[in-house]
Amino acid sequence: MTTAVNTVDSSEAAVQERIARLEHDFGDLDDPGNPLGAQQFLAADEHRRLLPAAERLLDAFGLNAEFVPRELGGRLDRLDALARVLRAVFRRDAALGLGYGLTSYLAAVVVWAGGTARQRRDTAELLLDDGRMACAYPEPPQGNDFLRNRLTAEPDGAGGYRVSGRKEALNNTAHARALVMFAHTPDGLSAFLSPGPAHPAGRDLELLPRRPTVGVRGCAIQGLALDGHRLDAGALIGAPGGGARLAELVFPLTRSAGLSMALGCADTALRTTTAFARSHRSRSRASLHSARTRTALVDAFADLLVCDCLSLVATRAPHLLPRESRTLGAVAKYLLPTILNEAMDDLSIVLGAEAYAASGSYGIFQKTARDLPMIGLGSAGASASRAVIIAQLLRLPTLAPPGGTEEFAGLFRPFDAALPPCRPEENALAPERDSLLGSLEESARHAAGPLEEAAAVLVRHARALSDACEELAARPAGRPVSPRAYALADRYALLAAGAACLGVWRHRPARGFLADPVWAAMALTRIACRLDKSVGRVPAAGLDRMLAELLHRFDDARSYDLYATAIGR
Repeated sequence: MTTAVNTVDSSEAAVQERIARLEHDFGDLDDPGNPLGAQQFLAADEHRRLLPAAERLLDAFGLNAEFVPRELGGRLDRLDALARVLRAVFRRDAALGLGYGLTSYLAAVVVWAGGTARQRRDTAELLLDDGRMACAYPEPPQGNDFLRNRLTAEPDGAGGYRVSGRKEALNNTAHARALVMFAHTPDGLSAFLSPGPAHPAGRDLELLPRRPTVGVRGCAIQGLALDGHRLDAGALIGAPGGGARLAELVFPLTRSAGLSMALGCADTALRTTTAFARSHRSRSRASLHSARTRTALVDAFADLLVCDCLSLVATRAPHLLPRESRTLGAVAKYLLPTILNEAMDDLSIVLGAEAYAASGSYGIFQKTARDLPMIGLGSAGASASRAVIIAQLLRLPTLAPPGGTEEFAGLFRPFDAALPPCRPEENALAPERDSLLGSLEESARHAAGPLEEAAAVLVRHARALSDACEELAARPAGRPVSPRAYALADRYALLAAGAACLGVWRHRPARGFLADPVWAAMALTRIACRLDKSVGRVPAAGLDRMLAELLHRFDDARSYDLYATAIGR
């Protein structure tokens, strides 16, 4: 079946309409009679497969069009909008979001960034025909052992290449009609576009046994073995030996988007825990009458807002600050899994034994708890992302002083659709300044009332970080970076998240929840407490206001992020 894609309206209203349609089609996750409800997704997870009814729904919706640029007939023109649409899928099942959605995007974006006109056209046609893709990304030295292996490609003397080697863990491999591969050639690392195992021309590819995983059990993760697999000259993406640079160009487009989508998973976990707390009698330690329960729910809500502020900045940076997008994407990939997994741990305490339930009203929580850590895996895991951050720390003393924030104010405006196109060729260029961190002091000057104390803590730590980076960069040539750089990378990531929250607050809309300072105060306090344990909590009135908003969104079926999106009912 070929997806019909009409002329696309890139306005915010059009994005919201697509999300609303997808949420409506999925329906209420908690409805036991819904064929796309939680119990059906849990059953599919138990059988280690994607829910067929959900795959058919995404076919009918034309989800693959979200991964195809508008000029090639798709809907892709904003990374933040792409992530928001996919949150509706991840809200139900991370395996579905990865197996049907994100994996194809990770492969296709390489073609969009470096492919020929024909490769781009062929890839667009494949995706718009509901085809799927897989990608064998290069593994950096700091990457995950789970994926460490390599491919080699030797010229065959007739203009093509012979590819050999193994990749032990690829998602979506068996269903892929096209495969993007990075292989080592005599010219260096190169990228290739090959028919996949699901394509008639790729049936000679050897699929290795499926690897069972604890999380995202519906994803068919298995390896691929190649022994002299021939690719013609037209399979090369970009220049021979240009694979490393190509991977560097696309990482800012993948690191941030994937983790932003994952907020849909965390949203479901918080919603499930809220339902559990509301169902308990007043004397129960798990009820909303318990201060511990109220605090856990509000803290998790604030953490989701922190993550969404950072996700917003990281997904809009390739449009507005491409030279800085590599660092911001790495910060998102590094920090978000930590915050989200810690929030899951805190929520599991509220649920108690129900956090381990495999079925029933709260069974979706344990599935989400297993799935979330898997989303952070990939060729660019935490160690690789931290290496990018440390490189930025060493560079920080030499960067130009920050300018005013108005020139990139769109970075902080979640409903602003007026973004220039991504410029992937600029993603690998050295940054001239650190605009986000540099905006911290300017934004903090606008903080007052409940925001003031936490903002002051962030400014103090930012100044200390600047001094520490001067010392770090002054090391003698050839000497390894001090182990202290790891702690500084943690601090930098938290300060970047704080600057993102302050920026969203400063450029807030005139009305609605985001215009209320209490959310920003709570978000900044959560970050400040991670930097300095002596920081006090938000006043009780602020906690009550956050709890009221959380319960309102629960009753009104709205998401726990910056957008308060209406979810399926």
